[in-house]
Amino acid sequence: MSDDKDRILIGLKYAAVLESLTDDSLSSLAGALEGDIKDTFAKVAGLSAEAYASPATLGGAIRDGIARRRTSHDAGIILGEPCTQHCIEKLGDASEDPTLEQLQAVLPEAVEKFGLDAVRLMVVQYSRSLAGFRQLVATDPRFANASNNTSVMVRIVDEDAQAAKRAVRKERKERERATKLKQSGR
Repeated sequence: MSDDKDRILIGLKYAAVLESLTDDSLSSLAGALEGDIKDTFAKVAGLSAEAYASPATLGGAIRDGIARRRTSHDAGIILGEPCTQHCIEKLGDASEDPTLEQLQAVLPEAVEKFGLDAVRLMVVQYSRSLAGFRQLVATDPRFANASNNTSVMVRIVDEDAQAAKRAVRKERKERERATKLKQSGR
């Protein structure tokens, strides 16, 4: 599978997980970020300098920024990063391609420390590339829903309305053309 296709599919999975999170959860995940990663996330989500100062509205600002900038993929990776780093440390050498059993051994501590939402974001990141994560998604319903039930919003086009808009534009362009011809003396 191509890298572009993988990125699109993972982006859809991140979008599904992020959409399922509450504003409080988004605020909590963003508030747990530290240093440069916090600044990077603010840029990705288009947050103002004052956004972190108001936890009550931070979740909504994050949701709006991610939707406006279409950055579910990048935002999901960053919000799950503290959990990911923790699990990499706990897995040690096995972190390159952990088995389902190794994941099941470290996930309870990760869920306790970072919350299920952060773990779900981490699982999305590796759900297409690592066998242990694919098995986890296939066997654990906490992660299966977020990773497998991605939905795509399809824009339904009203052809009659579009035709009416085209007709109005065509008339306007004809009037503009006629006005230019009249002004040039032809």
